[in-house]
Amino acid sequence: MPSGRKDRQQRLTESRSGSFGSSSQDYVALATQLFAHSAAEAQGSSNGNRSTYTLAGIPVLFSAFRALLIEGNFGMFGTGRRPDVLTELGNGINECVVFGNHYDVTSDLENSLRTLAEVRNEIVHPTHLPAGTSHGTPEYLVSLRTLGLLQSSGRDDVDYVWIDQLKSHRLFAHAFTVIAGAAEVVTTFHYADAEFRTMHLASYRRWTSLTKT
Repeated sequence: MPSGRKDRQQRLTESRSGSFGSSSQDYVALATQLFAHSAAEAQGSSNGNRSTYTLAGIPVLFSAFRALLIEGNFGMFGTGRRPDVLTELGNGINECVVFGNHYDVTSDLENSLRTLAEVRNEIVHPTHLPAGTSHGTPEYLVSLRTLGLLQSSGRDDVDYVWIDQLKSHRLFAHAFTVIAGAAEVVTTFHYADAEFRTMHLASYRRWTSLTKT
C-alpha cells in the first residue's frame, strides 16, 4: 500500500504541478464555528464552562497553525520561500519546535504553545487511564489546573476523569488566544503587505465576539 506519510512529506520538499491555495483560513473558520457551539453548550451547563466541542476545536486550531506555517514558508504571503523550514515540517518535526527555532517568539508564548500541543496530543492520541494524581490531571499538565483552565469540581482530592477535565470552554478560549498569538508572529515575518496581514489576522479574533469568557 502506498505511504500517505511519504506523499505528504514529498509535497513539502518537491515542486509538483497542480493548484494550491490558502487553507489555514478554512480551519480557523471551522474552529470559530465550533467555538460558537462551545459557548452555547457551556452557557447551558451547570457551571457555565463544560463543553465537548473543545475536544474537536483544539486539534482543528493546530491544523490551522500548521497550514499557516506551510503557507508562509512556501512564500504565499510575499516574502519568499524557505525550503529548509518546509523540509523540517515534512520530516515530522513538531510545529512548536519549528516555531521556536525560526521565529522571534517570546518564551511565554512558546511555552504556552508547547503545553497546548500536549493537550492536542492527549485528545488525538488518548491514553485516558489513571494519571497517578489525586485529582486525575497528568502531572506535566497541572499548570492548566493551576490557571483554572480545566473543567473541574474544584476539589484536589478527587475530580472528573481526565478527558472530562478537557471539556472546558475556558480551555478552548485559551487555545484560541495562544494560536492567535502564534499566528501574529508568523504573519509578521511572512507578510509583505501590512494591510493584507491585518485582514488575515481578523479571522483569528472573531471568536472574541462569541463569548465573554
